[in-house]
Amino acid sequence: MVTDVSVSSRTASESPLTERQWVRRGELLEAARRVFERDGYHGTTVSAVVQAAGLSQGAFYLYFTDKKGIFAALQDEMATLLRRRIYWVTRDELDARRRLEAGLRAYFEFYDEYPAYNRRLTIEGLGIDGSFEARQTELHQTLAAAFEPTLRELGVRATTVAAFALLGLAAQLAYWQHFQRQHEPSMSAAQLAHACASLFVDGAGSIPTPLPQEGGTHA
Repeated sequence: MVTDVSVSSRTASESPLTERQWVRRGELLEAARRVFERDGYHGTTVSAVVQAAGLSQGAFYLYFTDKKGIFAALQDEMATLLRRRIYWVTRDELDARRRLEAGLRAYFEFYDEYPAYNRRLTIEGLGIDGSFEARQTELHQTLAAAFEPTLRELGVRATTVAAFALLGLAAQLAYWQHFQRQHEPSMSAAQLAHACASLFVDGAGSIPTPLPQEGGTHA
C-alpha cells in the first residue's frame, strides 16, 4: 500500500483533510497505481480509478483535479516512500560500505515491490509532461545528495558524479532484473545491492561468482 506516507497535492489555501478523508485519498492513490500499471497513463480514465477504488467520481474530484493531478500525487507519494525507506535503513549504520549496501538494498526492495509502477514511470510517464520529469529529477537529486557523504567516506572524490552514476547503475540493474533478464538466475535485493556496491566501489573484477546469499558479510 502507498497510504503510509502523507504527501498532498492540495494547495495551502485548501482546508486540511480529516483522518477519514486521508484514508479515502489513499484508497484513490492505491487504486490509481494499480490502474496505471495495468492500462498505462494514456489508457487510464478517472472512471476506471474510481471504480477500482469503489468510490464515486465526486469523491475523486474532492482530492484531485484530473488524471494528471492524481498521477503527479502518486509520483510524489512513491518518491517519498522510497526516500524514507532508504533513510531508515541507513541512518544508524556507521560502516560506510554496509551503509551503501543497505541503501541500495532498500532501492532494490522498493523496485521488487512495485516493478510495474517503476516500468510505467520509466517508459511512459516521464515523456508525458515536463512536470513529471521534473519530479523524477528532484527525486534523483535528493537520493544522490543522500549517498554523497557515504561515497566520500569510501574515498570517492567526485561525489556528485559518482552518486548519479550509482543511481543510474542501480536503475538499470533493477530494470534488467525484472524486464530484460532471460536465462540468468533471479537475484535477491541483497545480492543486487552487493553486486552493485562491489562493481561501483571495487571494480567489475571484484564481483564474486557466485554471489553470496543473504546473511553474508555485506548482505
